[in-house]
Amino acid sequence: MEKATVVLVDATQYGADPAVVRVIERRFPLVYVSKQDDLGGVYAPEGRYITCFEFDFPDIPSLSMLSEAKRSFASVPMVMFTEQHSEALAVWALRTRVWDYFVKPVNEGTVVESLNRLDRLLAESSNRDRRNTIHQKQPLPDDARFQKHRGEDKVVESAASYIEQHLADKLMQADIADLCGTNSYQLSRAFKRVYGITFQDYIMRRRIEKATTLLHNNSATIMDVCWSVGFHDASHFTKMFYRHTGMTPTQYRHKWLTARGEAALPFQLSVSDPVKL
Repeated sequence: MEKATVVLVDATQYGADPAVVRVIERRFPLVYVSKQDDLGGVYAPEGRYITCFEFDFPDIPSLSMLSEAKRSFASVPMVMFTEQHSEALAVWALRTRVWDYFVKPVNEGTVVESLNRLDRLLAESSNRDRRNTIHQKQPLPDDARFQKHRGEDKVVESAASYIEQHLADKLMQADIADLCGTNSYQLSRAFKRVYGITFQDYIMRRRIEKATTLLHNNSATIMDVCWSVGFHDASHFTKMFYRHTGMTPTQYRHKWLTARGEAALPFQLSVSDPVKL
């Protein structure tokens, strides 16, 4: 039986990821459209379609486009690829009834398995009322078969989850320990055992890692990134970023844009990047 046609909507700032395109076009007929194109003109009345929205840094207009497409074409399942990922974005996708959600770089086998499963469901539903939306039964995660650890591991898991959701806030060790039902000493010891670094070092590492991701979005200023990861002083942010990466935030962004093949602006240090660190 002929496979469903995949409609890939490029909703990126920097252009679709060639790896995503290759994964799809090797196995499915592919129609490539831009975010300015009219999706209604793509779908034939009797065809089977899967629509994939690809984002790098989703913003309100591009996410609204996916949401509107879902409302307008309820019988066409939507899949989402994104480079910038957060728990809030994943929850939004779930509530929008996105069929599947992938963070780039993608795992080819996982993407193919998901699209093939969806294609089979579309074929099975072809003789039923197509006005109904296709729903999938989500497989349980592999690690769910393991019994949850108790004690220190549970404390670290809870603390790390809280930190991830509040990187922009002031994070006090005593307050987080209290939320996790322990004390500062026990919390610090647990982080040292699990991660091999102190509690404060863990927070700093996560803030810098998050900052590197946010810096990929060229529409975000250095100060935007600084505040988004919990720094309130640009000089301190730059100093910590340099200590962990060997580059200032502006240097890191320039190097990343150059690697992406973008026409980056002529390099110069910004006012938020002091020369002496």
